[in-house]
This record gives sequence, structure tokens and C-alpha cells, in this order.
Amino acid sequence: MRNAGSILVMAGAREAHGLISRLKSRGRSVVASLPEPERVFEPLPVPTRVGAFEDNASFEAWVDTNNVVCVLDASHAFDAEVSRRAALVSTRLSLRYLRVLRPPWRASGQDYWTDYRTVRKASEDIPASERVFSNTGRASLPEFETFAGQVLFLRQTQAQTAPPPYDFVRYVTGTPPFSQHSEEALFQTLRISRLICRNVGGSASISKLLAARRLGLRVAMVARPDPPVGMQIVETVTEALAWEADA
Repeated sequence: MRNAGSILVMAGAREAHGLISRLKSRGRSVVASLPEPERVFEPLPVPTRVGAFEDNASFEAWVDTNNVVCVLDASHAFDAEVSRRAALVSTRLSLRYLRVLRPPWRASGQDYWTDYRTVRKASEDIPASERVFSNTGRASLPEFETFAGQVLFLRQTQAQTAPPPYDFVRYVTGTPPFSQHSEEALFQTLRISRLICRNVGGSASISKLLAARRLGLRVAMVARPDPPVGMQIVETVTEALAWEADA
């Protein structure tokens, strides 16, 4: 397999960068697919297709053109459609497929979390007086249409020229990584009373949750969508590399 074709890394999560680096050091042929341009991480050092596939047929054709023989799915935890399509096409084409998905965050006894299935449901359940902070991204704005709180501060990694679509939204621009201290200071300055977060897991963005814990803020935690049914899942780059080597 290793000399017969390419390994496709479905990118979007931080783990994709570690996978690609380690696979290249092994001399593997690697290509990547990214549903949208990344705004935080460094560019991927391999041939990369940027943009969502229109349908299964276009994905299959691209896989065939690039002689893909194995799929390591390190897409974002909330890119459910990306993972679903990658798993489906892998099964149809008899490609080896592995989902790389870090463990979700777990609330401690010091946290005040309420679990939700969607951003929309979390936003609807906010008391009218609440000042809310979220980093769910600009693409999530339609889910806040029925937001019930006083004001929503939505973090952006780049300054926006167009105004927010709703009067209650305020953009907050910042470049990660963010420390717990800086998050605490920001929440106090903005007089934040609650967070809305997607449960992406990992250490890179946990600082906001540590700050919320320190300040006693409530958190509306949005659960991840389910991963592809019946497909193997590992939690770390090391496990994924061991799986790839065991061909």
C-alpha cells in the first residue's frame, strides 16, 4: 500500500498537521482535503484541495485522480458531513478509513455546564438579561437568529468589514492561542455572564473554560455530532500512525 498510492488526510482539526508531518517523515505520499481555508493553523505542506465536495461523485473522482488508497479523517469534530461523506466513499471504494477524534471535554465538580445538541437550542435557552460570549464562528450566526439573551459577543480571528446580521451581535477580534488569564480579563471587561461553546475537546482552546470555571460562569456546552457509524475511531496522532503502519 505504501508505495502504491497516496494517503488522504481530511483536515480541519489540529491533529491533521501532526499527521501530515509524521507521515511525510516516513516517506509517505500524502494529499489533503480542507473544507474551507484555515484561519488559525499554518498552511498544510502537501497538495491540498480547499473547498467542500459538491457530492459523493465529485469526491470519488478526486480520490481516483489522486490515487488515494487510505483515508485518515482528522476533520473538525463538528464537520459531520465531511466525515460522513469520507466514510461512505471509503466504504464504496474499499479504502482503509480511520476517524481521528480527540476526547471531548468533561465537566468537573467546579463547572456549571448545561448540555445542548445544537447552538440554536442553546441560544434560545439563554435568559433575557445574559451577556454571552461564544467562539462558534461566523458560520454559526444563523443558529443565533432566535437568541434570547441581551448581547452576544462572537469571537473572530479576522476583523470583519460587514456589520453583524443581528443587532444583538458584537464581534470580538483576537488571535489564538488565548491564555486563561487573558480570557478571564476579557470576560470581566465585557461583563460576560455565560458562554456558549462547542465541545471540540483538546488543550488548545480549553482556556476559556478554565476562565469560566475561575469566574463561576455558566456554560452552554454543545455536544458533538455523532461520528460515522461502524467506523474505527482513535483519539491521538500516535494511535493513527500505528494504525497506518499496520497495513
